[in-house]
Amino acid sequence: MEAKLKEYRALRRRKELVENAKQKLEKSKEKIVNLLIPKVFREMDKVNKEDEVLLIENEEPPVKSQPLPIQPIEEVSEVTSEISEVETIPEPNAESWRYFIIKWSLYGLTWLTMYYFFLKLQFGAVFFVISALVGIYLNTRTRPKKKGEVSAYSVFNENCVSIDGTLKAEQFEREIRYGAGTVRSP
Repeated sequence: MEAKLKEYRALRRRKELVENAKQKLEKSKEKIVNLLIPKVFREMDKVNKEDEVLLIENEEPPVKSQPLPIQPIEEVSEVTSEISEVETIPEPNAESWRYFIIKWSLYGLTWLTMYYFFLKLQFGAVFFVISALVGIYLNTRTRPKKKGEVSAYSVFNENCVSIDGTLKAEQFEREIRYGAGTVRSP
């Protein structure tokens, strides 16, 4: 019984430490963002938030959640496994526009600094070509396509279905023979 109580108290302390760390991290992140992001962009964010508030006011009020029931100490180990499962689920596409701007600004500044350095060494053209090749490689996808995702190349799709906007030989032939007005999109 004492061991379970100790485990429960350790879990609560750990949760409090995690919450405090998250709050401190959020405050330091806001300070860095306020330092690096121009005031114009911050004001744009405020305008967007006001628009969201207006949209939310027109929607139905959210359902208030009920407080969690207090569980007996015997179930503490079950709760810890449930909490660890919930905390490990990442949010998809959680990258904000502020983070995006900061990240790509730092990438650009780093690249420009290195390019200047290589220009001084008289290897600027070599650095530019190599960085262009690295950029091309990093922007190509090497992972397999998702289920149901169509390829731009119709031969790789099921039943050779092409994507919208593809100029097919049959369409081109009809346009030449009968004029562009006779071709209708399906």
